[in-house]
Amino acid sequence: MTDKRLQVFAVAARQLSFVKTAKILGISQPAVSKHIALLEKELGGALFLRISQTLVLTKKGEELLEIADKILALYQSIDNLKD
Repeated sequence: MTDKRLQVFAVAARQLSFVKTAKILGISQPAVSKHIALLEKELGGALFLRISQTLVLTKKGEELLEIADKILALYQSIDNLKD
C-alpha cells in the first residue's frame, strides 16, 4: 500500500533529480514531472526550485517531505501486517 505521488515526491526530494527518481522507481521522467506537478497544484505552490539542471526543495517542499516520511512509514507498517 502506498500513495504513489508521495513516494515519487520523497524520492525526488532526496535525489534532487527527476531523472534519477525515474530510474529508481522504474517510471518515466515525464511521469515523475506529472506527479510533482499534480502535488504542486493540489498544495498551491512549488515544492522545488528548478535552477538550471538542479533541484532545490522549497520551504513547502521541506515541510511536505517531513509529513510524507511519516505517512510512508505508516503505509509500511500496514504492509508489515500482511501475511
